[in-house]
Amino acid sequence: MDPNIMLMIIMKFLIQARDEPMRHAEITMKKVTAMYYLYLRYKKLEEQKNRRIWVRPIFTEERRLAQGDSNNLLVEMQLTDPEKYFNYLRMSSTIFNELLKIVGPLIKKQTAVRKPIPARTRLEVTIRWLASGDSMMSLSYAYRIAQCTLSHIIPETCEAIWLSLQKKVMVDPTEENWSRIAKDFELICQFPHCIDAIDGKHVEIQAPPRSGSCYYNYKGRHSINLLAVSDAKNRFIIVDIGAEGRQSDGGVFENSGLPHLLETNALHIPLPTHLNHMDSDFPYVLLGDEAFPLRSYMMRPYPRSRQLNINRKIFNYCLSRARRTVECAFGLLVARWRIYRRPLVACIRTAVKAVQATVVLHNFIINNELNLPFTARRYSNMREEEHNLLITSTGLTAVSHRNVSQKSTALKIRDNFAYYFEHVNPLPWQLDKVLTNNF
Repeated sequence: MDPNIMLMIIMKFLIQARDEPMRHAEITMKKVTAMYYLYLRYKKLEEQKNRRIWVRPIFTEERRLAQGDSNNLLVEMQLTDPEKYFNYLRMSSTIFNELLKIVGPLIKKQTAVRKPIPARTRLEVTIRWLASGDSMMSLSYAYRIAQCTLSHIIPETCEAIWLSLQKKVMVDPTEENWSRIAKDFELICQFPHCIDAIDGKHVEIQAPPRSGSCYYNYKGRHSINLLAVSDAKNRFIIVDIGAEGRQSDGGVFENSGLPHLLETNALHIPLPTHLNHMDSDFPYVLLGDEAFPLRSYMMRPYPRSRQLNINRKIFNYCLSRARRTVECAFGLLVARWRIYRRPLVACIRTAVKAVQATVVLHNFIINNELNLPFTARRYSNMREEEHNLLITSTGLTAVSHRNVSQKSTALKIRDNFAYYFEHVNPLPWQLDKVLTNNF
């Protein structure tokens, strides 16, 4: 029945009820109520039938194939301009195809109503979002995909990237792997018995609704914390993502569960051993800055003061030099994935998924480039202007410091390292660096 006709009948009954006795009027009103519910149902069905469009013309499959970036711009760059292709997706077409083989089965969709968006397009638009920091609105126009659809595709694909790559690119905690990482640090940074460098950064986000000051950091911005441990080749080994921005580096570290794993040796770190020409055993350690506690498994610099002697300054220089690996890892992350160059406009859950995806993509690309000649490593070789990129001017900012306690055993270990660097295995240039405070 036409809803308009039904509405006219209802109005007729209402006028009739007004002139009827009370007993008959009550019966009439019950009929009116029942008819009104029927009217609402028919009205809803009519609106659904007369829906303007199912998909906007600019987002149809035909337009997507004919004018979307996935089937046009990317194909053209892949065939004629590999350098621009790398600039667009932050990886070569060879690495992208390998990534698609791994992630594709998790993001491929099957529907009986309409042809789904291909896994390749889903992965391309997600990586472009991470690489460019563009809004979903602009990507919607570029790829001819509705914005509401993109808002589902991007978080799903970020999660699939994390789940499929995490175990492939994050090092398993075994004695053999830790020993290999320690050898890399000694070879590249001349710091023995170092298994990782640790640091934390704020990832700036838009203010979450009803969050109060939970994510409000000391810089006056809203953020989540990214605590990362990296090896000598700028790859992330352990990450803790999503802690509230108000927490300090040390606070995030203590709450991450990592101290318990280190203290109980659940990570299977090798036992302490001798260094050349030293009588005491040296444990394998992480390197942190002043924000982290001094522990037997964690070395931090001596407190800066005018009374700092040459021995301690040399240790601080050697530690700072080795810790640059994690700073370089963060620098590469920011330079390559431009979502960090501005506040992340997403809910906390999506922001965490985005950070997780960039971390494993970072490792995945570096691992694939390690077999290439040094000059052919596009991802890890930054241009001069990218070297000058200050992390503090982007969406990644340093985490606040706090006072932490020191233990006597850890103090002794640090003193032993300081003696080793000054007297046993000094670097030819370290004294000049220390005397000029050039570190």
